[in-house]
Amino acid sequence: MKRLLFRRRVLLAGVVLLALFWVRPQAGSLRGRVSQLISRALGREVEIHSLHLRFLPRPGFVLEDVVVRDDPAFGAEPLVRAPEVTAWLRVSALLWGRLEISSLSLGDASLNLTGNAQGRWNVAELIDRTSRVATAPTASRGSKTRPKFPYIEATQARINWKVGSEKTHFAFINADFALWQETENAWGMRLRARPIRTDANLTDTGTVLLGGLWQRSAVLSQTPLQFSFVWNQAQIGQLSKLIDGVDKGWRGSVALSGIASGTPETLKIMLDTSVDDFRRHDVLGGQDLRLGAHCGATYSTVAKRISNLDCVAPVGSGVVEIKGGASIRSWPWALSSYALWVVATGVPAQSVLRVAGHTRASFSRDLAADGILRGSLEISRGEGAEGPRWQGHGTVQGFELSSNSSGSMLRMETVPLTVASDPSAITKRLSGVSLQPRARNRSQPVAPLASEPQIELGPVNLAWGGQVPLEARAVLARSGYQASLRGEAGLKRLLEAARLLAIPQPAWNAEGSAAVDLHLEGSWLDSNWPRVLGSAQLHGVYAQVRGMNAPLSIGGATLLLLQDKVKVQNLNALAAESRWRGNLEIPRPCPLPNACQVQFNLHTQELNAAAVNRFLNPALATKNWYRFLSLGKEQPPYLLEAHADGRLAVDRLRIGELVCSHFGAQLELDGGEITVEGFQGELLGGKASGQVKGDFSRQPPAYSASGDFKDVSLAPVAELMHDLWIDGTGNAHIELTTVGQTVEDSLHSASLRADFLVSKAVFPHVVLTSESGPLHATRFSGMLRLDAGQFSFEDAQLEVPTGVYKVSGTALLDGRLDLKLAGETPGGFNVTGTLLKTRVSPIPTAQASLKP
Repeated sequence: MKRLLFRRRVLLAGVVLLALFWVRPQAGSLRGRVSQLISRALGREVEIHSLHLRFLPRPGFVLEDVVVRDDPAFGAEPLVRAPEVTAWLRVSALLWGRLEISSLSLGDASLNLTGNAQGRWNVAELIDRTSRVATAPTASRGSKTRPKFPYIEATQARINWKVGSEKTHFAFINADFALWQETENAWGMRLRARPIRTDANLTDTGTVLLGGLWQRSAVLSQTPLQFSFVWNQAQIGQLSKLIDGVDKGWRGSVALSGIASGTPETLKIMLDTSVDDFRRHDVLGGQDLRLGAHCGATYSTVAKRISNLDCVAPVGSGVVEIKGGASIRSWPWALSSYALWVVATGVPAQSVLRVAGHTRASFSRDLAADGILRGSLEISRGEGAEGPRWQGHGTVQGFELSSNSSGSMLRMETVPLTVASDPSAITKRLSGVSLQPRARNRSQPVAPLASEPQIELGPVNLAWGGQVPLEARAVLARSGYQASLRGEAGLKRLLEAARLLAIPQPAWNAEGSAAVDLHLEGSWLDSNWPRVLGSAQLHGVYAQVRGMNAPLSIGGATLLLLQDKVKVQNLNALAAESRWRGNLEIPRPCPLPNACQVQFNLHTQELNAAAVNRFLNPALATKNWYRFLSLGKEQPPYLLEAHADGRLAVDRLRIGELVCSHFGAQLELDGGEITVEGFQGELLGGKASGQVKGDFSRQPPAYSASGDFKDVSLAPVAELMHDLWIDGTGNAHIELTTVGQTVEDSLHSASLRADFLVSKAVFPHVVLTSESGPLHATRFSGMLRLDAGQFSFEDAQLEVPTGVYKVSGTALLDGRLDLKLAGETPGGFNVTGTLLKTRVSPIPTAQASLKP
């Protein structure tokens, strides 16, 4: 009988379907029933613009422009809006005379998830209503009395996040969503989507996968649930822009996964997170850095509190743990109060260094660290407090920092760590008055770190070769860092430490000691060099500079490191066998010798040109004991790269056996070109002035000079040649150009033009007649030329008591003469021989004799 009844119903359903297929009743009459059916299921008003019947591959409806209204308490915008929804009917329900939907497929739907200030969500009531409706599982066999929960899915949907009536910038796009009833008392869902921010162009925010089950419960907060989630293929910079709207400059691939189980009132969460290739955006190369952590916590949506937080992050052979709890404020989500404890146990210093090396592009890649970090930190904030309270301490045992390339090493047995609960206390200790350069015209003082949690390292006393230990301390904060050094230390150790910490330094190494009062500061996020300000007193310093054949010996000097320059005052140095005193100014920053202009004002009592040649001439360089001071790498001489100008004063300038007194000049050094301009001095009883230029950037070097000599005594010139061949007082203006590596080369290639005037001249070796004696001239003037090693006279006149002679002919560098003295009347004299053994012979009627 039952089988016969079932067959009749099947036949009746077939007849009805066939009739619907042929008759096609008005879809408008069904639209109301379908709308009411969905409304009763969701508890929300549903609007359908149009409905179309579909019979293949099974009966159903195509709904267009479907709108599901939201609870008015959450705003007037719809909960769901879908341009097209396909609702498939359950054929088995039709056999029992019911209209039942087996599945709903939403295409390009838009869902608004809305939360209010009380922490309630617009979908919470739907979930609660679903759990109270007596429906059969989605995949169960047909039931005569209960409808089955439909399988609801959405593809390429968009999920918007709202607060009250306002949409936030956050949304899920390309979302694939599914909801179904798993068992009699359990429902399931899954979601795959890509998070975006509507006010930013984001491409690498990754994919969020969410899936889980929840069970029927009379009270929503007691609903048993279990969810798993995965967020992968996300890039840190894009995530920071997703959350804050700004790319923070960090790079790396993020993976986040976890499980949440329990009830909303007591929800246990397990979370695993990892970051691969963590680094700043401008840090390229280096080893791949992977960060990871495993966390567990209990979260209550009722109490809005996280408790039993326990995170473990392995760091090398050590571990960092975070424990505690926090209370959460409703949207926008934030921690209203919390108490956290961070404990570091056995963390290798090398691991900390690796993280630091991925935060700055200028960080040295060959640094290695040794030592173990241990410490604890408490971070807490009470309800209504303005900011967090930080308090902690720790140590780094056996800390050692070394460089593989330079062989430099910095070692400290124990470095204490203190985390400031009052940041101003640390900043005050670190930025006292003594940290500022003690100069009346100093630049702006160092700005203290922002009022934020700070970690103090030290103080540590370092025995670096000074009579007084060097006290070092540093402060680290999120915005930057500061450090101070006070005391005495060996200069070599200070320069090694500067190289280790990538602090700009001179391109030379040195031995000696320094009493320092220095302050260092910088930012983690920019690529600029750390700023070092303060003062240093140098004592007994030996420094080897590239291209100099002997070390600079600095007996004492005061260095003032200002914002934009370094002042070297009270300089007392030995170079080129001369004692120099004065001061210098070096612009900052000055990473390379050719990148800045050095100003100087130097004075010495005596300077020997031969000593300068021995000091600078590369042909005279030898392997001396001080070569160990050099950096070892062959580089161009410093003077061929440097740019400098200033005043040079020499009481006695010795050039061979010639002495120039009270010499002063403006000297300019421009990348291998040296210009001595406006020099003045007392020379040979007279005065000399002019300029000299040497170009050492080319080979062979080129020289040029122009100058004036006034009232110069010529007898000392003859004495320098070891023969009194001339006497008198001379004036001259000269123009000289030459090239050459040696003095001989320079003389043979020299080109000289000299306008001269000799008064009261005496030539002891020249006797025109046997009765006249040595030649006396009241005036000897004209132009003297030197070309290709040969002197020649132009428009030269020799005025003697008996008349005026025109002088012509040549003289060679070796002293050979071929001159002619032509008088106003026919006749004259030929002057031949050498400068020291002169021969005079008459021309036609003139008489001459050779003085024995």
